[in-house]
Amino acid sequence: MTIFEALILGIVQGITEFLPVSSSGHLKLVQVLLNFENLNTYIIFDLICHLGTLLAIFLMFWKEIVTSFTSNRTKLTQVILGTLPLFPLLIIMKPIKAIFNDPNYLGYCFMLTSLILYLGIKLEKIKTPAILAKHRFSDSVIIGISQSAAILPGISRSGSTISAAKVLGWPAEQAVTFSFLLAIPAILGGTIIEGLQLFTKNEAVNLPNAESVHYIVAFLASFIFGIFSLSLLKRLARKQKFMYFVWYCLIVGILTTLYI
Repeated sequence: MTIFEALILGIVQGITEFLPVSSSGHLKLVQVLLNFENLNTYIIFDLICHLGTLLAIFLMFWKEIVTSFTSNRTKLTQVILGTLPLFPLLIIMKPIKAIFNDPNYLGYCFMLTSLILYLGIKLEKIKTPAILAKHRFSDSVIIGISQSAAILPGISRSGSTISAAKVLGWPAEQAVTFSFLLAIPAILGGTIIEGLQLFTKNEAVNLPNAESVHYIVAFLASFIFGIFSLSLLKRLARKQKFMYFVWYCLIVGILTTLYI
């Protein structure tokens, strides 16, 4: 891995983590395009990139995070309920990833993300604040279940959660904010679990041919471009421009399927 390749991967992670296009799918696709071999050896590198975008969430949603843990306990309860559906995945995550980590599935998953986003747009409805308040806890669980689909590379976590929230009647900006509050335990928990699984294996951990500078470059790139991506998504949500991502994921899915 060269520094330039590390920079490219960090930029891709930063931009695609928050836009509803699947960062894990794009990372794997770029690694394929760069002719990387043994993609499973890049797990730690991918985790470092995810930590960069996690830091971007903390920076951009700091006020919401502080409020959730202090004055607004309702929001904290929503995040906890939305995270609970991820725990059963711990049992089946390894066999599922063993199957769908094959790049041949990438294109189909991108196209499935396109369909999820399209349904979120076409089935969107806006509830009144009073009605929304009555169903917020059950909504949180449903949104959390939709987040579980993102275990597959190519399925967008933000796309799934935002679309589910919009179908349930959440305003677009609230859906975006809640999606990224859910991302904090999801990314942090996933990073810890993946890291523990790697370092508790009996065999030595295989790492890509990269030095510390490569990881630093990728981390900073994912952090900086993650901030840009978050700002862009919030603007697009206000303007109801998610159809752009429907077409983007569909085209990328078709081209990826044809290429791979």
